[in-house]
Amino acid sequence: MEIYDENLPVKTAIAQLFERFGFSDDAYTAKTFAIYIGKFAIYLPNLPARVKVARFHDIHHVLTGYPANWRGEAEIGAWEIATGCRTSFVAWFLNVGAVFIGLFLWPRAVARAFRRGRRTRTNLYHDFEYEPLLEMTVRELREKIGLAAG
Repeated sequence: MEIYDENLPVKTAIAQLFERFGFSDDAYTAKTFAIYIGKFAIYLPNLPARVKVARFHDIHHVLTGYPANWRGEAEIGAWEIATGCRTSFVAWFLNVGAVFIGLFLWPRAVARAFRRGRRTRTNLYHDFEYEPLLEMTVRELREKIGLAAG
């Protein structure tokens, strides 16, 4: 689990997430994004629907503490499925793929993350505006979505 100071503004915690995991500052504006399998990169188009999901998804990483690595993506995928991806095809597609891989490699961790999601009231895919979330503290936003402790 990654630890982010609960008193930090979400915007600052997102900057820490980007730094810890080597994300570029243009992650939301670049024409493509990469999925790495070892050192091999697969480049995919950074479609507006994917960017919209990724911005909330990255905040979910901060709130849940799941790292932005293969295991963490499987865990957060299970958490997001359990809390509901609504009508976002992109969120469903990416999460199901991550969970599928995670069930083979880290089945207990994925199951724990899913159970944690079932105990969480909601996630940010449910009628939240992105910009105001950035000014909230990590603690305030965790409380707002009813995030269960790890």
